[in-house]
Amino acid sequence: MEDVKRRLCIDFGTSNTAAAYRVGAGEPVVVPLSPAAVAMPSAVFADGATLQVGAAAVVRRLQRPDAFEATPKARIAEGEVELGDRFWPVEDLIAAVLRYVTRAALAHSGLPAFDSVILTHPDKWSERRKRVLRHAAQRAGVRPDQIRTASESLAAAWYYVYRGHDVAAGERMCVFDFGAGTCDVAVLRRERDGNFTVIGSGGDNYLGGRDFDARLMRWVLDEAAELDPALADRLRNPATQLLLAENVRIAKEALSESAQAGIELPDAGRSLLLTRREFEAMITPFVDRATELTREAVMNADAVQASAGESPGARLAVYVTGGTSSIPLVQSALSAVGRVARIGDPKVVVAQGGLLRSTNIEVPQSAAMPIVGAPAGTPGPRPEPGHRITFPAVGPGAVVAAVSAHDGTFVRVGEVLAVIDSPGGRCRLESPFDGVVHGVDLRPGAAVIPGAVFAVIGAPDLHRNQWGSLHRLPARLGPMAPRGDRNAQLR
Repeated sequence: MEDVKRRLCIDFGTSNTAAAYRVGAGEPVVVPLSPAAVAMPSAVFADGATLQVGAAAVVRRLQRPDAFEATPKARIAEGEVELGDRFWPVEDLIAAVLRYVTRAALAHSGLPAFDSVILTHPDKWSERRKRVLRHAAQRAGVRPDQIRTASESLAAAWYYVYRGHDVAAGERMCVFDFGAGTCDVAVLRRERDGNFTVIGSGGDNYLGGRDFDARLMRWVLDEAAELDPALADRLRNPATQLLLAENVRIAKEALSESAQAGIELPDAGRSLLLTRREFEAMITPFVDRATELTREAVMNADAVQASAGESPGARLAVYVTGGTSSIPLVQSALSAVGRVARIGDPKVVVAQGGLLRSTNIEVPQSAAMPIVGAPAGTPGPRPEPGHRITFPAVGPGAVVAAVSAHDGTFVRVGEVLAVIDSPGGRCRLESPFDGVVHGVDLRPGAAVIPGAVFAVIGAPDLHRNQWGSLHRLPARLGPMAPRGDRNAQLR
């Protein structure tokens, strides 16, 4: 009997979300989620007890900047997010986006329902993060038995094969996915049965286009301060920051096509000129990191094949996806690793590819279990030995002002780790966990990059080789003590 299953794939991204559906063996159909684009902003805006998403959320962001979240995916490890006058479970924020996308897809397709909903995710995501994504889909109205998850690299690989790039059995390909919030690299080998196996991988859940934006924002504020210190202060107003961040993003994208771009300074009647050479100098450390991740993934794949007595074979083709991969410097750097190739719009490749091979899709064994609760008598989770502590979400341009945390010291929840200068003023980074501090990477003047790890807090005997397996936990943001009481500020 012909396969006539109706599948929807949602690529929930850090900055943008895309979706496509497929009926049976037909062509994947991209769902237009914005008036002028196929993808929609992943943003949410808290309007009282309801959530608006996408373009509607972006339009409302200036009314109450504190009720707007541009990148809910980046907050997935936080549990709750404060928007407006209340705290929202992060699953609710994600669910609001997934609900909107599902309804838009049904309206576009004319179908009464989908038989399954496939959610793509970065390859390096932990099971905990994938579980949050599945629970969010349930809150959006998708039945547990309908939910599937698929890695973004496998989805991209199948899309490239579907579009005519033949990969013979035993051959390898590299998928480089550089989005707004993550960088994922996977080396895949085509097996005799036609499937792909990941034989080498690398990635960073906190490296992406947002880092480029933050570096550009810092440059704009520094340049504005040289022109007029009062202008720089006005640009730090929360509502103005949102407009400026959008102008910075537009300039960044323009520099992929032009040698220079202007950045308009909101409510200032002037703009700054940025050349591609200046921009590339700013982002080179991030691009170097992404390239090194790619080399590491290829080296891992080589080692796997060597241990099996196999030869790595010819030079790899590196297939790029994700909006940040469109930047010329990124593609130039990757050319030192392999031949760079791109097919179609990088923002929708994964959404289409996730529909193309059901045998590579994960079906969670606990799909039929409820979101919360556990059978009576089920032992609780073992306490974790520690956490990697990350910078919380703050406005672009924030920097470290003072450091009080040091290796080997014991801190309790709420104790000050550092003081930062943010667009909204000076505030304290407070410990979210009781324990001993390890591996502090803080220095005055350093840029604050939300999601970046700056310390580990845990057991006194926590060894360095255990750090990488610890879950990330954002530091708390606390208000500063009154000016002049420096001891209270750092207590």
